[in-house]
Amino acid sequence: METLPELLSEAIAGATVLDTVDIGGGDAVAVTNEATHLYRSDGLLTDESVETFGHDAERLSVRSKRRKSEIGLETIDGATSFTVPSKVADRIVEAMLGGVLRATGVLADDDEILARFRFSELTLVVTDSYLLEHVGSAVWDADFDTVEYAELTGLDFERGSVATQVVIETATRRRRVKVPNDHAGRVRRQIQEAAFEFYGVSSIDALREALAPDTDGEDAGPSPGADAGAGAGARSGTGSSAADAGSTRDPEASAGGSGTDSDADADADGFVSPDWTPPADQDIAASGPERTTKTSDGPESAPTDDAAADRPAGRPTGPELEALSEQVEALSEQVERQTELLESQRELIDRLVDELRRGR
Repeated sequence: METLPELLSEAIAGATVLDTVDIGGGDAVAVTNEATHLYRSDGLLTDESVETFGHDAERLSVRSKRRKSEIGLETIDGATSFTVPSKVADRIVEAMLGGVLRATGVLADDDEILARFRFSELTLVVTDSYLLEHVGSAVWDADFDTVEYAELTGLDFERGSVATQVVIETATRRRRVKVPNDHAGRVRRQIQEAAFEFYGVSSIDALREALAPDTDGEDAGPSPGADAGAGAGARSGTGSSAADAGSTRDPEASAGGSGTDSDADADADGFVSPDWTPPADQDIAASGPERTTKTSDGPESAPTDDAAADRPAGRPTGPELEALSEQVEALSEQVERQTELLESQRELIDRLVDELRRGR
């Protein structure tokens, strides 16, 4: 929306707008650090209006359906919510999250948000100084965790068959954050770039070297990656090494690795050595998959048509089956059209009910 409606501009009152989203029908959402403003144009029942939702909230949540999503804020004064099209909900929630983090003091004014990710019940916020993580049904509430880059002793990424685990080590613990493989590349790039910038390096090897514990001036020693893991175990007081900590990794991540000894064994069992030759008295043809079946008292039996024998009596075939398929397809299309009409009518009813509840 290039030009804000006059009523919406008055509600914003000169505050810095983080994002403005057109939600259709002349309605719009404008997000600032302090609040989210929902603008409704002239409706079926009333004139235009603006609702303001403050960001000093204890909880930010979203409930998504196929067409509509409900965004909720819980404050000490109670809970409020509003509905927007699902196709723009993520963009609005992303902007609101930045405002909530600043309004509640989680982020300082000079903290820069580099990236925000939301995967089902996982929310990740990458800033220039630390990584924020929240796991739960809400997008955000007081149950979040922070890892400062200054406390890092190790950073790694373990790809599995479905998800990639971000392995974060500090002096007191090792933690794993699981993200879908479809988005793992962007997550990895954003986290690495933030850590690189913080430590003034340009590669993961240089970062590991920067994170490696001091060796009292000795040049010789284990690799940076090993130092980071060992240092984390020693400083945490557990006495465990990086290898010990790795033994507790998620089974899914381990299964998705680049290969294991069991994989090699399975491959070996599936093939026969080219140097193998059968015994002189063995009939190779008789041992192959094409041999016929003999009974103990009779001659060789001819192969039977198992598919024909197993076919149920009266099952439609050929033209009859094709005709039935066409009828099912036609019925499916009709049901789909009726469903779309019902959804359209429901949207209109929901809008009327929504306007009535808000006095429009």
